[in-house]
Amino acid sequence: MLSEPRSRRRWIRVACLSVHVPLRLFVTLALIASGPVACASRPPPDALAATRDALATLDDFGALLLGAGLPVEAIPQGRSVSPVQAERLRRHFGLLPYLPQHYAPRFVADELLRYVAEHRQEVSRWDLSRMVQEYRSLFLLRQDGFLAAALTGAPVRWVGPVEVRDHGAGAAEFEIGVFYTRADSESWRRADNPNLDRL
Repeated sequence: MLSEPRSRRRWIRVACLSVHVPLRLFVTLALIASGPVACASRPPPDALAATRDALATLDDFGALLLGAGLPVEAIPQGRSVSPVQAERLRRHFGLLPYLPQHYAPRFVADELLRYVAEHRQEVSRWDLSRMVQEYRSLFLLRQDGFLAAALTGAPVRWVGPVEVRDHGAGAAEFEIGVFYTRADSESWRRADNPNLDRL
């Protein structure tokens, strides 16, 4: 008879130990899981405040410049862009390193900045953002042989290797520096440059 209570106590002790181990594990996992939440709830450091503020007020024209590879701190502030600012931005783009995804947005940005410089008057950011929208359904051939969305630089189709030709460079029936539009899922046609004067 003595062996029965002892064995019962032993089973109770074993059962308690097996409950404590998962409980400890659960508590440890809960502490680890709450760590990133606590870190994410902290306010951002002041070192990023200027970048955060600039991105919060970004319009379509500013987003285009950012997509073209312009650093956030170089995006012009204010309600308009002057011819002097436009020329400075064009020179800035000439100094930036080349990445394939920046080609198409940089091409569009250069067209808009050249428009501002040639008209020799300030153009409002609102008007520039409207002009940006004229390029939303256009595509450009990049130097790596991809057709890319003009505003984002996102590749949509690989055409082939780019070759130097008598009057430029291109791949298959596409040329670098020419806008294209999608007629349907497989056919593409050449598109006119947007008429920025009519906007």
